[in-house]
Amino acid sequence: MTTAETSTAVRTVRVPFAGLRSGRWPMPHGQSNVFDWLPYEGSGAVFVGYADLPAGRTVDDVRAAVGVLVSRHEGLRTVYEVGPGVERAQVVTRDGHVDLLLLELGPGAYDRTWISDPPRPFDHGAEFPVRMAVTTDAGVPVRAVFEFSHAVADLVAANLVLDELVGLVASPADRTVGPPVWQPADQAEYERTPQARRRMARTLAYWRQQLHTIPPCLLSVPARREGPAEFRLATLRSGPVAEAIDAVARRTRVTPASVLVTTTATLLSWWTGTELAALEALYSNRALPRMQNFVGSIAQSALVPFSPAPSFHETLRRTHLAIFNAYQYAYFDATAVEESVQSIGSQRGCQRHRDLVINDMSSTRGGVFDGRAGVPVHGTEVESGLDATTTDPVRLTILHTRPTVVVGLTHDVRHVTTDEAAALLWSMERILLTAADRDVDLARLGDLVDLDPVVRGPEWVEIDAAWIDVTASEQVLRAAAGDPTARIILRGGPGGTRSLVGYAAPADPRVGPRELHAAVMATLGGRHGAMAPESYVLCARPPHPPRDEAGWRAQPIRAAGTGR
Repeated sequence: MTTAETSTAVRTVRVPFAGLRSGRWPMPHGQSNVFDWLPYEGSGAVFVGYADLPAGRTVDDVRAAVGVLVSRHEGLRTVYEVGPGVERAQVVTRDGHVDLLLLELGPGAYDRTWISDPPRPFDHGAEFPVRMAVTTDAGVPVRAVFEFSHAVADLVAANLVLDELVGLVASPADRTVGPPVWQPADQAEYERTPQARRRMARTLAYWRQQLHTIPPCLLSVPARREGPAEFRLATLRSGPVAEAIDAVARRTRVTPASVLVTTTATLLSWWTGTELAALEALYSNRALPRMQNFVGSIAQSALVPFSPAPSFHETLRRTHLAIFNAYQYAYFDATAVEESVQSIGSQRGCQRHRDLVINDMSSTRGGVFDGRAGVPVHGTEVESGLDATTTDPVRLTILHTRPTVVVGLTHDVRHVTTDEAAALLWSMERILLTAADRDVDLARLGDLVDLDPVVRGPEWVEIDAAWIDVTASEQVLRAAAGDPTARIILRGGPGGTRSLVGYAAPADPRVGPRELHAAVMATLGGRHGAMAPESYVLCARPPHPPRDEAGWRAQPIRAAGTGR
């Protein structure tokens, strides 16, 4: 119990449930994917959903509804086997009891949006992945507040659970378990069928194609600030922008969310001087068979190639089609995708950066940073430097598109400063208000943007469609080789292409190109704008002076190769 609850009358009641089956099954891909990132989320591994309950009902009505709800949905009565060396599995309990917390809050029952603040992480091996509370006013149930682990539900599934609870509280006649519904165990079994494996093969082929083609880094910009990552949030709220989005969406026949996504990507591409970039759009996957009402965690990422067309309206149409094409490949075996990410990253000499993540919550009742949901804004308001709860280099979160557009731009201040984030949002407003009246020639986009394009020094070159800092790359090579004199030399190729050649005299004479390349990739870590050499030339000793490029070329070669 938190300090804020000390004046609250708290009572726990036990609610029986009886499902149709119990057992142990593998995890479906979406659920297993959650356990890949869950340990890094802290309190973010738990999220809260709430719903107002119908008037005229009693606590007994709520207890009965909760019992049916848990009986219907196996995920609500599941524990998980996870951990090093453990084959991941879900273990479903057929019958038992769950706890329902009753919080007597008086008039405050109508405003409560949390159970504990911050939420406690779940012990997935010992407790069911949802905590349930009901607020009451003089004993009358007012609101259901649930804490969900991401292992059991994404935002869509959480809303399904809460909506179903409200319906069961309102209608005693519906309080039956009913026929079996599609459960996480059923999904796990389906994913092992030949049909599902063929679909997964097509998905992996799509991801590999994009990973080979799209530059691995969008935010290859000179560091705005040295040091560890620091994340901040900028927000835009606007009634006029909402009207402009509607007008642009109708004219170009795309969704309002596509308008916001395209505007953000266009701005970042223009600002960074990038002609091809990757968007990672979080997707609900509810269009998959049997998934519309599925209570489970199936939201994953769609990898979307973005390239601007000459005009803004054409860019909108192109991006909209690319997004919906990528949605076909947004449900996957995360382990297999990560193996491709690592393998292709090693081949290209730079791991993929999730530089622009899109989370469209406009249709899922997500709140996140919006403490003024539903409050109209007649002009445009931009705030920046706010506390952030996400940790992507840039994340666009779309909370509402009408009647007031509400978006958030999370950013790492090493790459995008607080002032630059605010300028990007003000530029978004200007572009959309203009595009509502006429198309925008992207060659003149700078007229509408409150930022100057990123300026890079002579140490930056464009290689494999990505901007690379040769000096930073050389520092990585030196650290990996244990040779403070190692050099990276720029080599020209056919058609004006360029590549990096790494010259080094490794401290360990047993190190060959393959070992050195592995060390370089490990040293790169999450650096933006740095890249492994395409090939290595290893010498017994450095020349004198060690900065002499011709001297390195004249040294006797001990070993050479790509290291791939």
